[in-house]
Amino acid sequence: MKSTILILLLITSFTITSCEKDDNAIPNITTGIIGNIKYGIGDCMPTINESSRIYKNYNGEIYFIIKSDLENLGNGNFEQLKANSIHSNIKNGELAIELPVNTYLVMPEDVYSYSESNTITIEKGIILNKNHEFWKCTSY
Repeated sequence: MKSTILILLLITSFTITSCEKDDNAIPNITTGIIGNIKYGIGDCMPTINESSRIYKNYNGEIYFIIKSDLENLGNGNFEQLKANSIHSNIKNGELAIELPVNTYLVMPEDVYSYSESNTITIEKGIILNKNHEFWKCTSY
């Protein structure tokens, strides 16, 4: 009887642990980006040594703005362009999203950045693995 209970406990234990979520699992993405988003906030005057900045995993909305749409915006409404762009809620800095083929500027909700470092090009059938860091200046 004791051996039967022991075997049932082992089987139950194995079943429960095999159903646990794997936090390191790659999501089912065929064309898009995975990576980590870091975010920091602080003074930018006087010029701060970038290596001394402290970044934390980002929590919030991240936007994927089509680069050509931004370049052709002219005097248009940037906030409307951003609102109509692909966006995703990021938790603990974990980025994993399926994106259509295009070139995008990656931006968090409250930081405007137009640079090579936050420009990504998504190609068909490719999962881009790229991390991003964003710094919000509290003074200039």
